[in-house]
Amino acid sequence: MNAMHHRYTTRVLTRLVEANSVNPGLEAGGPGEAAVAAVIASELRDMEAEVMVDELAPGRVNVTGVFRGQGGAEGGSSAVRGGRNLMLNGHMDTVGMGGMDAPFGARIEDGKLYGRGAYDMKSGLAGMLGAARQLVDSGDALAGDLVLTFVADEEYESVGAQAVAKQWGAGAAAGERRGHVDAAIVTEPTDMHICPAHRGFAIYRIVTKGRTAHGGRHEEGRDANTMMGLLLAELHGHARVVPRRRQHALCGSASIHVPLVEGGRSLFIYSHECRIMVERRTLPGETEASVREELEALVARAAAADPDFEARIELELWRSPWEIDHGHEVVKALQRASVGVEAFRPGFIGHGWWEDSAILGAAGIPSVVMGAAGGGIHQDVEWADLDSVAGLAELLYKTAREFCGVVGRAR
Repeated sequence: MNAMHHRYTTRVLTRLVEANSVNPGLEAGGPGEAAVAAVIASELRDMEAEVMVDELAPGRVNVTGVFRGQGGAEGGSSAVRGGRNLMLNGHMDTVGMGGMDAPFGARIEDGKLYGRGAYDMKSGLAGMLGAARQLVDSGDALAGDLVLTFVADEEYESVGAQAVAKQWGAGAAAGERRGHVDAAIVTEPTDMHICPAHRGFAIYRIVTKGRTAHGGRHEEGRDANTMMGLLLAELHGHARVVPRRRQHALCGSASIHVPLVEGGRSLFIYSHECRIMVERRTLPGETEASVREELEALVARAAAADPDFEARIELELWRSPWEIDHGHEVVKALQRASVGVEAFRPGFIGHGWWEDSAILGAAGIPSVVMGAAGGGIHQDVEWADLDSVAGLAELLYKTAREFCGVVGRAR
C-alpha cells in the first residue's frame, strides 16, 4: 500500500466527513450535498478531470468527473477502439445525526475515522477520488473513459441516481445524454467483499373501510379496525412463511412486516377507516406484480372470513432488488485486480438493504457493489477503517486498468 496515497484518502475522507451533508428529506434543517460536492469538485479539478456540477434543487447537487480514455490506434468511440468505459458511483448524502457526539469531527483513533457518513458512504467517495488520484499519478493512459459520479439523495428518493441514469443509461434521450458506460461499481460499504446482489423493498398502504356510527348503535356501525384485524392476522402468519419460501444464496430471506397502523377518529365512534403500511423486503427475481399478487391473496383470505370486509391496496414506493451476472466482466475485473490488494476480502456477499445500483442496472448499466470496511451504519457511533479506504482506492484503480484497458502513458 502506497503511503502517499494512504495519506491522500485519509485527508480527503476527513474533509468529506467534516462537510455536513445530512439529507433534508430525512431531517429538518439538513443542508443537502452542496458543501461536500464543493470538496469533491475541487479535488477533481486539481486532477484536471472534466467536471460537471448539476444542481437538482436548492442545495441538492450531483458532481461528475470524467477522465477521458485515449483509445487505440483505430480511434473513434470506446466500443470501436477497444476500451470499455467504467463508472464509479457513490452518494454524498447522509442520514441524520441522532445522538452522535461530534458528528462532523472526523476524529481519528486506532486507524479508524469517526463521524456521520464516514462508513456510509464517504469512505466510498474517498476511495473513488483515491483511485482517480492514483490514475493521474501513474501516468497511465486508459483506453476507455473512467467516469466518477457523486450523487445526491440516495437515503431518501434517489433523485441523484435517477439523473445519472438519464444521462448515462442505455435509454438516455439525445438532449440529456452525456455518454455511454459499459458497467458501474457502486462504492457502498461491503467490508471489502464483492457484492453482486442486494434486496429491494416495497411499501404498500392498505385501507379497510367501515361505517361511522355512534358507539351505542352497533347495528348501524361497521368497525374498520376489527376488519383490519382479519388482515393483520393473515399478515402475521404470512410473515412467518415468507422467509422460508423465498430465499437467495447471497441476500438471505425475503420478509414482510407492518410498521404503521392507524384507524378511527375518536372514542365512542365506529371507525370508518383503518390504514396500515406494509413493508415487503424483496429478493432478486421478484417483481412488483408478484408481490402485489401475494398481498391480494391475503386480502382475499381476510374477505372470506366476513362478507362485509372491504379493502384496497395502494403502492407507495417500489425499489427493485438487483443482481449482476457473477461472470460479468466488471466482476471478473474486480477479482483480477484484487490480487495483491491486502485489504481485499475474498468471497461474494449480498446486502439486505436497497442501493442505487438497482437504478443504474435498470437503466442498462450493469452494476456491482464494492466498498470499504467500518461500522455503525445509521447508528450513533459510525466509523471507517482507514487502511480499507486506501485499499479500496488501490482496488478501484487497478480495476479501471483491467476493465478500461491501458494503452500506454498519458499524452
